[in-house]
Amino acid sequence: MTNVNKKLVVIVPGSKTKASRLPLLNTLFAKFYSYFGIEVEEGAWLEPLRATFAEIPADTLIFDWSGGVSPFAVRRAAKELNRLLLEYKDKEIFLFTKSLGGSVAEKAARDTRLCVKCLVYVASPHSRFRKALPSSVDVVNIYSDADNYLLFANRLLYFGFGTMQIANALNIEIPETRHSDFNHNREIQYRGNKLLTFELYRNLLSDGGASQTH
Repeated sequence: MTNVNKKLVVIVPGSKTKASRLPLLNTLFAKFYSYFGIEVEEGAWLEPLRATFAEIPADTLIFDWSGGVSPFAVRRAAKELNRLLLEYKDKEIFLFTKSLGGSVAEKAARDTRLCVKCLVYVASPHSRFRKALPSSVDVVNIYSDADNYLLFANRLLYFGFGTMQIANALNIEIPETRHSDFNHNREIQYRGNKLLTFELYRNLLSDGGASQTH
């Protein structure tokens, strides 16, 4: 059966937080996660987000990857995502990414064989020296100055040369939002209006994509 949807929304989550079998490690991780505003959700937010995206006239899929934080894990996931998306070369592709998922999705966004229309970064680390994506790709970068985990990731991954805002993108700051808060469908303010977080994400992807927000 041929799918009539011409758009494909792909959700690319970030690294995975899991409980350890060792009580001592659980205690240490709990303190780390608490300090940086990270919740051990194991992807519980993904299906509610997909349900919101179901309102968009598009197919939606969640890209499942190892969630490792090493450069090797990210590169491997990027190759796997690219192979998957090459099966959808006939579709307009909209990439919605969280945290390290943004790094995973960038390879696909640079592949000229794919019709990538939009890449949305949410709480994603960036290098100050990152290469710009093709001009045909609308880029939205959502962040918060209250996200101290993102600050930590930018320092750790890019040796102090990380940044929250990026060039050639629509940068959207959501104040007083910590790292896991972006996973919750909470009320926020955007351009003077109140709406839910997932509604903002959906609006950025629907009706032609992020280009309408510029």
